[in-house]
Amino acid sequence: MATLSEFRSWPVVEVTSNFGAAEMAGKLLADLGCPVTQLAIESPQSDLESHEIELHELVSRGKDRVVTNWSDSDALAQLLAGAAILLVDREGMQKIQTALGSLELCARFPSLTVLACTWFGIEGPMAHWHGSEEIVQAVTGIMSITGPLGGAPTRIAGAPMAFSAAMYAVTSVIAAVLRKRDPRDGDEPARLLDVSVYDAALSFHSSSLPVYFLTGQAPAGVGNRHRMWAPWNSYQCADGWVIVCTGSNANWVRLCETIGRPEMPGDPLFAKSEDRLTNIDALDANITAWTLCRPVAEVEQVLNDASIAAGSILALHDVLVHPQFLTRNLLDGASNGRHAGPVFHLNREPLEPAHD
Repeated sequence: MATLSEFRSWPVVEVTSNFGAAEMAGKLLADLGCPVTQLAIESPQSDLESHEIELHELVSRGKDRVVTNWSDSDALAQLLAGAAILLVDREGMQKIQTALGSLELCARFPSLTVLACTWFGIEGPMAHWHGSEEIVQAVTGIMSITGPLGGAPTRIAGAPMAFSAAMYAVTSVIAAVLRKRDPRDGDEPARLLDVSVYDAALSFHSSSLPVYFLTGQAPAGVGNRHRMWAPWNSYQCADGWVIVCTGSNANWVRLCETIGRPEMPGDPLFAKSEDRLTNIDALDANITAWTLCRPVAEVEQVLNDASIAAGSILALHDVLVHPQFLTRNLLDGASNGRHAGPVFHLNREPLEPAHD
């Protein structure tokens, strides 16, 4: 099993053009301890807008950023020959191939694992597209199933698809490098890993695809409700909102007992999950009648004490002062608390990016 000291012996060369899954993957590898050399191919930082500078700092911390003479192919080849991983996005792959005059990077550098982390993959009719988080969410159907019932297509805020692709990229490249170095696998061939945000986004259809194949109809936005289970929704309290997720008949019965309505599971309107979905408005009205006269903190506490999944819906400023957030130590001290810190923890402490 790889240790952090082993990761420090895995040099990574990153060639990326802008904020995306590949740069995020490089940040995760740096957080693990890999020495990451970032070869710049985009505009100088002085040309970036303020929000672009923030994103750049977020994904560049812990990396050794160097200015590259792309006409010196020998120096570039020497750098790749000593690396364990080459991490590229679409533009980075093109830059490397142009500089070296070779499309067979894996064959030329047999000790190198090439990780292409792009918006749409290196094959297919969309491979040449200039993607973004929102474009991927649109063309994979994520926007069509997000948002309120009857509402317009809605994006998921932030960059969850890109971050998930980055995590897929990191886990797959770790596995590939370990396999290549395992003597039991003999002469393991050089590898080219193709990870795309498009593919990662499709994996988010964990409940949408079963609904489609069962009914033949494409699901639409249902707000905070669940397409296959009820009760599962956000409910207004006296001073805010809480989301409640039952997830099983046992939890449904326990919820009814907890809110003082033990007779509801015997009501034909709510007896089975499909009955509750059919009569979802009446079901939610019954639960809201209980939550509305209680503060969020009480609802959250009572339901969790009854082993029912429930959580208050917090604004960001409340998240940042929440005891759970503070206990987990999730801000990056090197950025004066402006960025999220590494999510990897060792011995109950978050890993700090390596700095020379």
